[in-house]
Amino acid sequence: MTSTVTRRPKTRKRRTVKDKQRRQEQRRLQDRIDEALGSVVRTTTEQALQDEATALLGRAKGKRRDRDDPTVGVARCNRCGTTYRRQFSRAGTYRRSLLTFATWTIVRVPRLSCQCGGMVDVEFVHLKPYDRLWFDLEERARELAGIGVSLRDATQVLAWDNEQPLAIATLNRFVNETARLADALRRETLGRIPAVVMLDGLWIKVLEPTEEEFTDRQGRRRHRCKQRKFPLLVAYGIDPVRGERWVLDWERGADEDEASWRRLLERLEARGLCAEKGLRLFIHDGSAGLEKAFEMVDFGLGVERQRCIFHKLQNVGRDVQGAEGMNRALRRERRREVLHDAAAVYQGTEETEIRDRLATFRAKWGEREPKAVATLERDFDRTIAYLRVRDQALREGQTWRVEDLRSTSALERVQRHFRQKTRQVVIFHADQGVAAAISLVISHHHLTSTTDLQPWPRALEEALLAA
Repeated sequence: MTSTVTRRPKTRKRRTVKDKQRRQEQRRLQDRIDEALGSVVRTTTEQALQDEATALLGRAKGKRRDRDDPTVGVARCNRCGTTYRRQFSRAGTYRRSLLTFATWTIVRVPRLSCQCGGMVDVEFVHLKPYDRLWFDLEERARELAGIGVSLRDATQVLAWDNEQPLAIATLNRFVNETARLADALRRETLGRIPAVVMLDGLWIKVLEPTEEEFTDRQGRRRHRCKQRKFPLLVAYGIDPVRGERWVLDWERGADEDEASWRRLLERLEARGLCAEKGLRLFIHDGSAGLEKAFEMVDFGLGVERQRCIFHKLQNVGRDVQGAEGMNRALRRERRREVLHDAAAVYQGTEETEIRDRLATFRAKWGEREPKAVATLERDFDRTIAYLRVRDQALREGQTWRVEDLRSTSALERVQRHFRQKTRQVVIFHADQGVAAAISLVISHHHLTSTTDLQPWPRALEEALLAA
């Protein structure tokens, strides 16, 4: 007996839409969305302004005035100077353009008049006087600057949706407003005292005016500027228990000299950094100016100074001379071998072990590379100061991360963020631009002592409003 097999029903072939056709339809839909968005922005803003006018007058549109109303409002007549709201009434609207990140539109702003015939001066909460730009453009401009987008490119990004490019000078003004955060940060008392502070500097280019004048293309007399490099000296705080890190302060120096470092150290001391509040260790690269500055500023008893091991090994590699007759490849191999053995010296966990490793290094390389050995032994006690600090913490019941005590490598990573910003700027035209760049980098990379879970652009705006 044969069995019948039920055939599967035929299915219709799915319609295939070409990418070009889909994109055309998507653009038409996006145009409708943009048009609807502009209408929503306009109607919502106008309603908010009308609600403000109603609150100022104390009555809805079309309702008669109460001539016995004694209420004094926040608005004032430009002619008679009265502030009694019973004297005021609606006088139509005037048109103002409003540019947001998403759209550009025209809104009708309510106008108020007084019984004397004068106009009433009103400052609306939702609109800043004489300002046509919505606040989201300011926030987005500072956000783009924080992630390293140039002002010229930012003008294109901000005009993608509203098709209204802003002037570079306007964006520059928005960005430079963040310089206020830098000033506020350096004035306030340190709210959190780190146990470890790293110190280092990076070089930045800036234009400075000279006494020489010239006439530009518009016939204006201007001072000729020259390029100058200056060091940005940075202090970085570290919690060696939790591994948290943040920027404490910075100083624009004339050079990495004693006076520049001293200004930074004295300000840190004035802001509360001292041994009594928990400071235990400074880590630095051993510059001569900083060493002299430390002699002039007292942070209290028990504060150690650690020479950065990474910089010490760099100096050792620099002083490897090689044997006579060695070619470049052999000298490079010799340098690699010496540095490997020099780095092994600091792999010990106790001071006696490290000194034994140093003796082994001296015995192996003392005759062949005397200059490199002398460089490693110079101020060797300063490179193992972290052992005393670590042991003191252990006696107090704390385990400190050794990687946070031996070198300024953590600060070098922070300096990389600053260098990235300076490369994007190329050259700064004023100290205000330098301060603004520092504030943006600190905000973008969360280099503050407080942990804020909200997005960094919003935290930046809130800090600006509070500064």
